[in-house]
This record gives sequence, C-alpha cells and structure tokens, in this order.
Amino acid sequence: MIVYKYPEEKTILLHYAKKLQADEIVNIINCGEVKNANEAKMLSEFFWHLVDESVKDAEQGIDAAGHYDLQAYNEYIMNTLRAYLINAGYEQEWQGDSA
Repeated sequence: MIVYKYPEEKTILLHYAKKLQADEIVNIINCGEVKNANEAKMLSEFFWHLVDESVKDAEQGIDAAGHYDLQAYNEYIMNTLRAYLINAGYEQEWQGDSA
C-alpha cells in the first residue's frame, strides 16, 4: 500500500493524473498499489510528467491542488513513490532503463 507522509501528496498526484488524463494512474492512486511491473513503470514515468507539469504551472502562477510551488511536495512524492516501488520489488521500474 502506498503510504503518504502528507495527505497533500495523494491530492497532488490525483490532480495531475486528472489534468494529464492519466486514468490508469488515477486507478493506481485510488487503489493504493500497483499490480504488476507495467503499472510500476507507468507510475514511475507519470511522476516525472507530474514534475514537468508542476514546474510549468509554477512558472505561470497556476494553482495546483491549492499550491503554487510544488518543489517540496514533489520531493515528498518522489520519496514516497520510490520507497513504495522499491519495497514492492519494482526497483528496476523506478530506476528506468539505467538499472
């Protein structure tokens, strides 16, 4: 189960999953777990899309789930997802092709 240090992490993940029309990610976040390596890879890749999009939003002063600068929350989310995926046996999927 994905365990968040801050409830805002889940809110931000869902905000960007919906904004980016990533229905599979919405399902993973709502379920609280990945079911296989493919979902683990999708979640990992989605995180980096979230970072890119949140940087654009910050530069444009766009409110993202009640926040304007998500730099700290992006780090919290990265730590949460990294720990979850590694503990669930998906370190390679988190690391990408470099692992």
